[in-house]
Amino acid sequence: MAFTATQYLFKASIITATTANTVGSYTVPASTRGMIIGLTLANSATTNKINYADIGLHDGSQAYFIASKTPIPPGGSVVAIGVEKHVLPSGGSIRITAYGTGGLDAIATIVEIT
Repeated sequence: MAFTATQYLFKASIITATTANTVGSYTVPASTRGMIIGLTLANSATTNKINYADIGLHDGSQAYFIASKTPIPPGGSVVAIGVEKHVLPSGGSIRITAYGTGGLDAIATIVEIT
C-alpha cells in the first residue's frame, strides 16, 4: 500500500463588504480542497443600524446558501460556520453579500488540503 503525503495549510481570508456588494472572499486553488473551519461576520458600520448578509458557498458551478438575510447588530458579530465544517472542491468559493448602510467584515479560517 502506497502512502501519499497530504499537505495542510492554514489560511485566513479577510474581506470587507459594503451595501449590496457580493464578495468572493476565498477561492480554492487548483488541485486543492478547502475545508472551512470558521467564518465570522461582524457589523463594522459606524451607524447604529443592523446589517444583513447572505452567506453562500459556491462549488464552481452552483451556489448554496448557508444563511440568507442574516441580521448582524451594530457592534455585533455572527459565527456563520463554527460547529459544522464545509469542504469546497477546487475552484469553489465563499460568497458574502451585505445589505446595510455600512460595512461588513468577514474572517474565514480555511485548511487547504493538497
